[in-house]
Amino acid sequence: MSNRSPIKRKKYFQLIICVIFLICFYSPGFSQDDSGNYAIEVESEGVYPFKTGDSKMLAKTMALFKAKRDAVELAGKYFRRKKLIEPYEHKRAEIYNILADEIRKGSFKEKWISISKPSKYVVKISVKISVIDFIRAEILNLEYEKKESRDTFLKKMEPTIGKDIKPGHCLAHAYRLIRKAQLRPAIIYLDSLKVKFPDWDDIYFAKSLVYYAMNELEDMKEMLKKACSLGADEACDDLKKIKRLDEHDFGL
Repeated sequence: MSNRSPIKRKKYFQLIICVIFLICFYSPGFSQDDSGNYAIEVESEGVYPFKTGDSKMLAKTMALFKAKRDAVELAGKYFRRKKLIEPYEHKRAEIYNILADEIRKGSFKEKWISISKPSKYVVKISVKISVIDFIRAEILNLEYEKKESRDTFLKKMEPTIGKDIKPGHCLAHAYRLIRKAQLRPAIIYLDSLKVKFPDWDDIYFAKSLVYYAMNELEDMKEMLKKACSLGADEACDDLKKIKRLDEHDFGL
């Protein structure tokens, strides 16, 4: 039996609980506000190519979006590890892209790199992202899905792209079509997006997923090559994996 008094034992167990809490939840930049909403400060960078004749404002906006989505990816990875948000599974691309668009506050630094060809717009950011932000994006995605369920087939086959530059919301819509196996409308919609965002690697990567689902593998490879050439690391990795599979003799 321990010789500690009941009061001392109580303080001892309280200390143990505090230590466990710090081990589980402390991380640089990680905080909790008065409402219990966990948040993390994230730094990231976004790059978008700029060719002669392109809109400088569009390049800047897209570079900023890419930086914000990278920040969302980092925050999401951390929160998932802590089991503070759901994995989201097949809806993750939809929710993350919407959230990237919805980030309004933060520290943004931009610079222009004109020595490369094509030139590049680079944006560095520092933003705070919370668990509640993910939940709000999830709810917004559900609202969009409910609204789109009432769209006619003709509307899906003849999509209209708004004038507002909301790349995350646009890409989320494409991924909802893909998730629901509405592959032909997805291709048409992504082709419409290319007119507005001609050098956006995510469009071509999303199209590669559609062609994979349609078992059109050569078209899938072409989309991966295009996405890779525009800076999509995931597309480049997929191409390397495909190349290794093609070169390996399985004896079949």
